[in-house]
Amino acid sequence: MIESKVGFFASNALVLFLAICLLFSSCKSDNDHEELQTMADRLSSKWVPDRREGIAEIKVLKSDDLIIIKGETDCPELKTELIDSLSAAGQEVSDSVLVLPGNDVGDFKYGIVTLSVINMRLTPGHNSELVSQAIMGTPVKILKNEDYWLLVQTPDNYIAWSEKGSFQLMTMSEFEEWKTTPKIIYIDNSGWIYENIEEKGVIGDIVSGSILETRGKNGNYEKVILPDGREGFVYGKSISGLDRWVESIQGNGCNIYSFASSLMGVPYLWGGSSSKGVDCSGFVKVVYFLNGIILSRDASLQALYGQPVDITGGWDNLQTGDLMFFGAIRNSKPRVTHVAIYKGDSEFIHSAGRVMVNSLDSTMSNYSSYRKNTFLSARRILGSVGNQGITAVRDHEWY
Repeated sequence: MIESKVGFFASNALVLFLAICLLFSSCKSDNDHEELQTMADRLSSKWVPDRREGIAEIKVLKSDDLIIIKGETDCPELKTELIDSLSAAGQEVSDSVLVLPGNDVGDFKYGIVTLSVINMRLTPGHNSELVSQAIMGTPVKILKNEDYWLLVQTPDNYIAWSEKGSFQLMTMSEFEEWKTTPKIIYIDNSGWIYENIEEKGVIGDIVSGSILETRGKNGNYEKVILPDGREGFVYGKSISGLDRWVESIQGNGCNIYSFASSLMGVPYLWGGSSSKGVDCSGFVKVVYFLNGIILSRDASLQALYGQPVDITGGWDNLQTGDLMFFGAIRNSKPRVTHVAIYKGDSEFIHSAGRVMVNSLDSTMSNYSSYRKNTFLSARRILGSVGNQGITAVRDHEWY
């Protein structure tokens, strides 16, 4: 009986010992996996700091002594550094990370917007949130192809979905050829592309900043070729030769405010970024683009770039054309939710319900206490062109 009990306890002690070993082994394995995923997340944030402007969806899985990485990214440098880091740590790596664009795109890795204004959405579908827009002649990089939808990246690095029919798809060689063709830029707020110079038929509408190939003048009109091959005519005084324009455009405060004020009364549109409808950051983006400068899409991104302007003493240090950012302090950090362009003498122009001018001065009839109380910071874009987040159109490789 005693031997039986000793055997029983010994047997149970062995089971308990094995269970504890298995538990600690499992915990160690879980900790290792968490550390590897943390490393992958850290590298993802390094190479793709904002998911509105890049893709970095990478998961790390552990199977015995093998590390499996899977997911997708548009940043090959991220994938390379992740694999190198894992290998340097003595890990055997199985790579299943897709670098976009993938095979679903085929040879058509670029496209040109073919309509006056196209909608860009958070996910592929008409019921998805409108996050931005792009205008005719805008070059895009195609990242994914899903049925009738394309995931594209615009020249400001913004990534969103739009309908495939909104683009003329191009191979690399076709895209390079498009860049070398003579083009015009439309500089009026909006207008029409006519079938003939008698204006008796319409091909389509056109908005500020649209870029089209040109085939030369015909009287008071310019013959243009739309990205999808349609031909028409635009009024000559509404356009400028693109090459001449990018070299001569003077991005100064007066010109910036002049164009901004030409959009007075244009209705607010969440996600809007054309002269037909704008949200606050879309308004700023349109205004600066028509002054030869490409800015980031959203207000919280625009607030990261340019020279900071000291506003601790009020608005005295602000200059015409400076960007003003509004929002709230959350967890001791500023959260930007609105942006405006400084006019001068305490006044600023912005899109809020419609494009309008308000003031920080309580003695003015257009004073906005709400904007004054939520004024967080300011940035000077002029003088910073060529720095991160602020690109001259003439220097962008897609143009």
